[in-house]
Amino acid sequence: MPQVMFRLLICDDHPAIRTALRLLACEGIPGGCEVTECASAEELLALLEQGRAFDFLTLDLQLPGRSGLDVLAEVKQLRPDLPVMVFSADENPERVTEALQAGATSYLFKSASEQALAEALRAAAAHRSTLPAPYVRAWKAGQGLDDLALSTRQREVLQCLLRGMSAKQIARALGISDGTVKSHTVAVFRALNVSSRAQVVLEAHRRGIPFGA
Repeated sequence: MPQVMFRLLICDDHPAIRTALRLLACEGIPGGCEVTECASAEELLALLEQGRAFDFLTLDLQLPGRSGLDVLAEVKQLRPDLPVMVFSADENPERVTEALQAGATSYLFKSASEQALAEALRAAAAHRSTLPAPYVRAWKAGQGLDDLALSTRQREVLQCLLRGMSAKQIARALGISDGTVKSHTVAVFRALNVSSRAQVVLEAHRRGIPFGA
């Protein structure tokens, strides 16, 4: 049996959406894909609490009886380094920013084409983010991580930020103090010429910087 290279977790209360995501992932992600589905915040959090390993989560913001952003915050508490793509019908730019601030790695509108969705899933498997074109507005070609004057530790902090980890989570993961994390974060913001976590994700997306090895 071939080794499964990508473990996708889908959380959406609409069966048709889950089916579409599963089929596109299984057909389009090179190297194989193992898909786990759930239809509620309770099912999602239970799966994560069980300690099962996942490489990526797609999350609907309109889950029954729960705020999607609150669920996202709980996910990031349980699995700080789990990349999350919000897949939502909410096309408000402010919601995109809120999701990125809350720890999302990517955001895709449900009005996106099948091709765009397939590309987003392939991007996830390649450790790259996806953001709505109207939100990005422009693409800076040819600028990547090598163009940034960052130390090795600052690059590690950048990767943690791109995965949606909080300052305390970064400190624990890297074995450094909260103050050191803050100092490195300031350096990352300065190098990217940004002022918020959401802008870090946006600028990394525009530069083609991956959120993992």
